[in-house]
Amino acid sequence: MLLLSPPALVEGAPIQIPLDLDMAAALSRAKAENPSIRAAKARVDERRGLITTVRADALPQVTLVGDFMRIRDVSMLNSNIGSIFSIFDAFQTKPGITLPPFDTSALAAPRNYYTTQATASQPLFYWGKLGTAVEVAKMGEKEAGFGYTTAELEILHGVAKGYLAVLATRAELEVVESRKKTAEQFLADVKAKLEAQTATELDRLRAESEYLAVVPESLQAEANHKRAMEVLNGQLGLDPRTPLKLADLGLPPLEVRSEATERSEIAQLKQQEAMYRANDRILKSDLRPKFDLNASYGYQAGATENLFKEPYDTWKVNITMRFPIFDGLRSSGKRAQNNAQLEQVRQMRVDKERAIAVEKRTATRETEKAIAFHEAAKKAYDAGLEALRMSREAFDQGLITSLDLLQAERTERQLESQRRRAELGLWAARFDHRRALGLAPL
Repeated sequence: MLLLSPPALVEGAPIQIPLDLDMAAALSRAKAENPSIRAAKARVDERRGLITTVRADALPQVTLVGDFMRIRDVSMLNSNIGSIFSIFDAFQTKPGITLPPFDTSALAAPRNYYTTQATASQPLFYWGKLGTAVEVAKMGEKEAGFGYTTAELEILHGVAKGYLAVLATRAELEVVESRKKTAEQFLADVKAKLEAQTATELDRLRAESEYLAVVPESLQAEANHKRAMEVLNGQLGLDPRTPLKLADLGLPPLEVRSEATERSEIAQLKQQEAMYRANDRILKSDLRPKFDLNASYGYQAGATENLFKEPYDTWKVNITMRFPIFDGLRSSGKRAQNNAQLEQVRQMRVDKERAIAVEKRTATRETEKAIAFHEAAKKAYDAGLEALRMSREAFDQGLITSLDLLQAERTERQLESQRRRAELGLWAARFDHRRALGLAPL
């Protein structure tokens, strides 16, 4: 039965249906599937969990303890009481002295202790350290949120640029393939005319040269298109070999928006500055006295049947003050380090603000240049299309050769490629401008 099966079912790989995507669908998929965006979101969740962890330090800590201990303690033998009892043993060995029997080794006999108790501890006063720590943790969540926004914008704009790269390489491939087909047709016509003795060998060599010149360009255009497709697949969280069918974008809106919005990068650095300032207050509190409340209640007995009975209940309440006197200048060093990090972040923010200001002005100029370039490319293409129409009419009338017609067709294809690149350049300039403003591609 295997020999009777069709070869396509035995050796052929299953045909993958191309995934239809437009720009909005590509961005939505990247937002849901891109690993970098998922990692940034997990960082926000991590900071959110840190808030609960830090807040726990300000709440009472309650613990239930159950303990069994068997111990042989000889400290009684070495104490004053043990010395007194040892005198009785010495007098019992002297003649004429009768004392009641006493075995001092009983003082060191092994004993069992069963303990069950509940302990509680509560920080009373830490000079605002615990509240500030919770505040810093909340700031950390906001800072991670700004980082997530930055990562998301970077990835989405990367996907948008990858989308444009696929369209650009596809357009270039279509133009080169069209030129290749035209060169093939021209070569076939010249060979036919050569057989009919209406063309020369030089005409055939020229036609063959035109065709062979297009072949490397076709291979390079195909390789560029495949690579752009693989890059986009990686950004979308897909297998690099997944075939894609991308919708054309058309012309973008040409308005230039210039509203002032704070970039997430700047907001993130400002949040980091606030965190370092708050951390300085925490470091200052380490140099001041702290007060803690500790309490415990439970039972301790030498036999299990005496547990949870009086008078075997035991309890303790104490308030502790800890006043640091000298820590080897550790806190001073930490404050100096914290202030240095604060200054680093401040200078990074200033540098980023200047860079973003330049980015915004550059994006505005590039948008205006892209609009002018598109207008020029469109007019050049219209002129090239009209020149091709006139060349075809002249060729039909026998006024020009087929080589001249081929040159006109190649020029029209080049102008078409330039026009499509200019159209995609409008989208690229729009995306760069929106990124400079801290906005998503769409």
